[in-house]
Amino acid sequence: MKNTKTIKIMLTSVLALSLTIPALSVSAQATTTSKDSSTQATTQAKVDQLTPKQEKSLVEIAGFDNVKQFTGFYTNLRRAVAKNDKEAVAKRISYPLSVYSDKKQRKILNQKQFVAAYDTIITAEIKKALANQRLDDLFIRDQGVMVGSGEIWMAILNNKLGVYTINQKLHD
Repeated sequence: MKNTKTIKIMLTSVLALSLTIPALSVSAQATTTSKDSSTQATTQAKVDQLTPKQEKSLVEIAGFDNVKQFTGFYTNLRRAVAKNDKEAVAKRISYPLSVYSDKKQRKILNQKQFVAAYDTIITAEIKKALANQRLDDLFIRDQGVMVGSGEIWMAILNNKLGVYTINQKLHD
């Protein structure tokens, strides 16, 4: 009985440590910059959060009601894609969805059609673009918010926040 408790405590500690270390390594990423040979290199820790300029752009340029409207949506979209939760992703799409691939466009008209074609729409490239996107590197403009190099575009259309375009095979 005593050994079982010890093993449970050890497993819990290992699990907690394995969850903590990746989070620390991501938040501790640093970039080194130097202005010229006379100045020393400086290190700035990168934090994965929107910049004040981006927050302002979300509301004033992209038309979001507030920053939390976007960040909540974005976090839930990333989580749903990471879990391969087709239904949850489908609820975050603005229909009709435009999907561009091989210089061809197709329209996905509703959730049922999206779920049926999910694996051909949310490809490994799309998943990677979303997973690797840092908040402080999002591109925001009047057409909405761009993920990656344009793989995903999201905006408020018809009073609903959603993904409205997916661009596949941008890096042939």
